[in-house]
Amino acid sequence: MPKQMEALDYIRAKVDQLLTVIGTQPLRPEELDDDMLIELDPIGIVADSFTQVIKHLNETNHRLSLATDEIRAIFDTLGAAVVVLDLEDKVEDCNRRALDWLFGRAEAVQVIGHSACEVCSCADALSNVRLVADGTCHVINLHGQDVQVVASRINDEHGKHAKTVMLFTDITQQKENERHLQLYARVFSHIGEGVLITDADNRIVEVNAAVSRVTGYDRDELIGATPDIFKSGLHDPVFYETLWRTLRQKGYWQGEIFDRTRDNRIVPLLQTISEVRDSAGTLTHHISVMTDISAMKETQARLDFLAHHDALTELPNRLLFNDRLNHAIALARRGEHVIALLFIDLDHFKNINDSLGHLVGDQLLIAVSQRLKNLVRQTDTVARLGRDEFVVLMESKVSHATASTLADKLVAAFRQPFPVNGTDLHIGGSIGITLYPEDGTDAVTLLKNADAAMYRAKDAGRDGHMRYSMELSEAVRNKIALDNALRAAVRDGEFELHYQPIMDIGLGKTIACEALIRWPSAPAGAHMPVSFIPLAENTRLIVPLGDWILREALARMHAWHAAGIELDYISVNISAVQLAQPDFIERVITLLREYQLPGHKLQIELTENILMRDIKLCATVLTRLRENGIRIAIDDFGTGYSSLSYLKQLPIDNLKIDRSFVRDMPGNANDCAIASAIIGLAKTLGLDTIAEGIETSEQQDYLVQIGCKKVQGYLYSRPIEEDAFVAFVTGQQALPHSGITVLKF
Repeated sequence: MPKQMEALDYIRAKVDQLLTVIGTQPLRPEELDDDMLIELDPIGIVADSFTQVIKHLNETNHRLSLATDEIRAIFDTLGAAVVVLDLEDKVEDCNRRALDWLFGRAEAVQVIGHSACEVCSCADALSNVRLVADGTCHVINLHGQDVQVVASRINDEHGKHAKTVMLFTDITQQKENERHLQLYARVFSHIGEGVLITDADNRIVEVNAAVSRVTGYDRDELIGATPDIFKSGLHDPVFYETLWRTLRQKGYWQGEIFDRTRDNRIVPLLQTISEVRDSAGTLTHHISVMTDISAMKETQARLDFLAHHDALTELPNRLLFNDRLNHAIALARRGEHVIALLFIDLDHFKNINDSLGHLVGDQLLIAVSQRLKNLVRQTDTVARLGRDEFVVLMESKVSHATASTLADKLVAAFRQPFPVNGTDLHIGGSIGITLYPEDGTDAVTLLKNADAAMYRAKDAGRDGHMRYSMELSEAVRNKIALDNALRAAVRDGEFELHYQPIMDIGLGKTIACEALIRWPSAPAGAHMPVSFIPLAENTRLIVPLGDWILREALARMHAWHAAGIELDYISVNISAVQLAQPDFIERVITLLREYQLPGHKLQIELTENILMRDIKLCATVLTRLRENGIRIAIDDFGTGYSSLSYLKQLPIDNLKIDRSFVRDMPGNANDCAIASAIIGLAKTLGLDTIAEGIETSEQQDYLVQIGCKKVQGYLYSRPIEEDAFVAFVTGQQALPHSGITVLKF
């Protein structure tokens, strides 16, 4: 028995030895030979047990092999690169991703056992990460890619650092996604439109800063609430039913909505609400994008106002006034009562615009509109139709007397100065009056007739009012017909020049001539300049017409000179409109050069009224003309402004004594005194004088007696055509004398 126990102890020791061997290194069955078995079990007591151990060992080895292969497969298929380094930075192991990506090798044998710096160009960049090796994440740039590196230590059984495992993950796409998310977050936060997101139950889950800015609610106040918090109460249930129905049918709704802010203000919004569904089509969220259109609404309201009101004076414009006038006519027709129109045009407004500038002119128009509004009744409408034209519509308790009374008040008010920029401006007004239904039964007729009456008030001396009459319509029609005919005549060149000799009585010969325009094909009564020149000036047709006169006159002087007919100069009348043209001086000089004439061969005639409109402009223009030798004459001297200071300021050559002072010579002592004073003044200033309208020998003799030897008039010749003028100058034809006074431009 003791020997048996000793044998068992021996076997147990050998089994322990075997198990120790198995624990350290798996044994294959073929490695256990008979000697070893006899040694382990000499008496065969545990043979059967050991056979079972070997069988179990084989099964364990098989499972270990499968597990190892599985782990290796997983290791090689990881999306991350794994590298195991020993303490000398040699590669102990790596997976397939590391071979391909980090090392650029095909076989592990090319890497394992080699120093990391030999097989990987990024070894230096990894050194700091490896040295820390504390399991934290580090991001490096590897081959232009963002790579996350995690390094961890592996300690031996004594707790000492034995190996380092490094995990490399390509996070380039992740970084790109993060950048996109950050961008989206910034856009969401800073976008000007409000963005509000609700869940499927319409609870607010997120808002951006713009929503708070528009509504006045903080984000924390809105999260978890519903959009009902914004309801203004201005929309009925049908509005919201339509909104939700459209949202369900189309997946979105867009429109204008009025919401109420935290401080109880109503704000108009342009809002778009869209559904958000997942891949299965289930509704997950609603996204609402809102834009505050308060400024847009204000702009639209302003545009609507400007569409119906004058931008300068803020009075109703022509469009709105016509609408009110038509409405007033309809009411008057049903109620069988009277309405009145007062058509107002400011007198000499153009002078203020031209002399003081359009800014002052605009301020004057504003002052006029304020004064008009203060003078009319609340039931009356004041409108500005354009430029300096205003109109008043009287609808309540209207008669000719009440219209005339208001017109008198307006005329008197316009006589009072208008303070503008510290300066008192004086301006009058001419008013035309029409009444419904006497003077017209529709808006167009009433306005047209009121306009005609206003022009009759201007023709009557301005600064007053005139009631419409049938005769006025005829005058307006004639004026329109004349305007059309004049435009056609300027276009087709239907004019011609006549020439009136200017005589030197002392020399007994023609020394110059005045060119005077005629319109042979004009409508009846409009052949003479006095009939059509004012219209040409008002329509600015005088600019092309004046150019033609200058060209034709200088062309004749050139032709006469070539034919041996020598005159000192040819005199041409110039309009204020022409003088104000920026290129007037250049055009005159160009024409002189074109016809090879020296400047002194041309004399331009201006009236005193033209000179006094803008003395500075006239001084500049006339000085330039004089520098080029051109003569300057004052026509109709003594009939315009009484101030003679301009004679010192302007380069003037001749004073032409008006025919009104010559007509009653020598019988009228006053006319004789005036003519004598003009001649004396001219001599003192070193100027010549020319007397116009000489019709009798007595007039001629008296003028010679008081010192005026240069004259023109019917006593010598009326204005005549070119051939007749040449014949007169050369003495080939004697012309009959006439006592008829000619009206000339």
